[in-house]
Order: sequence, then C-alpha cells, then structure tokens
Amino acid sequence: MKEFLGYIFKILIIAFVVMYVFDKVYSYTFQNGAPRNKIQKILQLKNQHYDYAFLGSSRTENHIDCELVEKLTGKSCINLAISGGTIGDMLILMTIAESKGITFNEVFLQVDYSYNGSGISNNFRASLVPYINHKVVKQQLIENGESVFYNYIPFYRYLKYDKVVGFREFFSVLFNKKPKTDLNVGFAPKTGQGLAVSGKLPDKFKAENDELTALFRLMEKRNTKMVCFIAPYCKNIENRAFMRTLKSRVPDLKDYISVFDDNPEFFFNCGHLNIEGARAFTKIITEDLIQPTKTNL
Repeated sequence: MKEFLGYIFKILIIAFVVMYVFDKVYSYTFQNGAPRNKIQKILQLKNQHYDYAFLGSSRTENHIDCELVEKLTGKSCINLAISGGTIGDMLILMTIAESKGITFNEVFLQVDYSYNGSGISNNFRASLVPYINHKVVKQQLIENGESVFYNYIPFYRYLKYDKVVGFREFFSVLFNKKPKTDLNVGFAPKTGQGLAVSGKLPDKFKAENDELTALFRLMEKRNTKMVCFIAPYCKNIENRAFMRTLKSRVPDLKDYISVFDDNPEFFFNCGHLNIEGARAFTKIITEDLIQPTKTNL
C-alpha cells in the first residue's frame, strides 16, 4: 500500500511539473507571439495614438473599412470591433488600451440590440486568460465574475478555455499563422449577397446600460469624443422601427438602420453588409461623422 501511494504521489508530481511547464510555454507564446486577435494587438501596443477607432460587434468589424477611412481622411484608423462582442467587451478593451497609453481622438461605437446586454462574451473572456497576470486584465476578469483561482493551478485556464486558447490556437501563434483579419486595420469583409434573417430585434430596451455609461465616462476622462451609431439592417428584420426608441437612451445616437433599404445588393445577410456595402457605409460614416463636407474618392 505504501509503495502504491508513493507511485501515485510520483505521478501527481510529474503531472504537476508537466502542467507547470506547459502553462509557462503557452503563456509566453501568447504574450510574445505575433497577435492573432484584437486583445493581443492592444496588449502588445504601447503609447500608440490613433485618430479614429471603431468599436462594436461583427456589425462593425464587417462594416467599417479603416483603410478606406485613412484614404479619405489622411488620418489613422483602427477597427477594434469583435465578432460577438458586447459593450462590456469594448469597455474592457478600452480600459486595457488606457493602461497601455493608447489614445484616440474619436471613438465610434455601434449600439443596437447590444444595449440590452451586460457582461462580457465567452470568447472575449477566454481570450483574456493568457494575460491573467496583467494587473488590469486580472481586475477586469474579477469584476466580471471570473474566479482567478485557476491562476494557481498550472495550465487549468488553457484546459478550461481550450476552444479559444487551446492546442490549435497555441500552435497557430507559435508558428506565426496569420489571422484572417488584418489587425492593423481590423476590417473583416464579407463576400456574397443575401437577406437571410436570424432572430429579431428586441421588443423593448432596458432603461440604462451601465457599461455604456462607464464607457462614456472613460472616454471623457481621456478627452476622447465618443459617438454611437446604429449600423444598417435590411427591411426584413422584425421590430426594426422600435430601434428608434434607443435615441431617448443614448446621447446623440446616429441612426443608419435604413440607409440601404433600396440597396439589397449591399447585404451579406440581413444584419451584415457585404464588402461592397461595407465600403459604401464606410464612406457614409466618414462623410457624416468624420468629414462633414462631401468626400470624393
């Protein structure tokens, strides 16, 4: 029995050492490898300035071509929107940016159904865990209900979030596999046409989104102007007209929900523009919100 327990103890020690080594290797690779997502991009920057930044979900990531904005304005632009991203995700991303000395003249935030949400998305949360030793990241995870006890259990965090920061992603970073999105501009265009509808817009909106309020305060603290906008939807989406009630809750909200009602060819599906629609929308945004005078390519 004593020999058996000794054998088990040795196995546990070996397993602990292996997990400890894996944890260190994974963490070093994610923290020092070429960035493959926008969280890694921001965490690797320092004292960088952008004239314009766009925030939101895929309805901004797929819609705003920052390279085109730069051509039209001669100013720097980055699209920091994340597919499936919430307002809470964007608040954390901007909080991290502040800690890294990254500044912006103006920030444009897509607000629509996301106004009813709270907290952070699962993929965003998973993408943060390799940086749990970063003071700001750790604090933000704790504030969003994440127990960081796994910081003391080697490799547990990578097992828990394997789908996002597991074996496949580790090797993608290790061998410098380029992401599908050019992170220098952050635009992820869609190709194809369609008006497929998935779900419907909310029947009502909550009275206030605390994370949006906090984001406004953070931008004010940083002397950064923030403008909120509603990106286009096709005419087939349910409750589209109700989106107008957001204007009573979001200061100076810019409404572009119906801007392409007569251009169905600009949609990839009802909630997302294709690359042609994205470039047309980028030009509209640039003319309306960045350069109020007529802009020509």
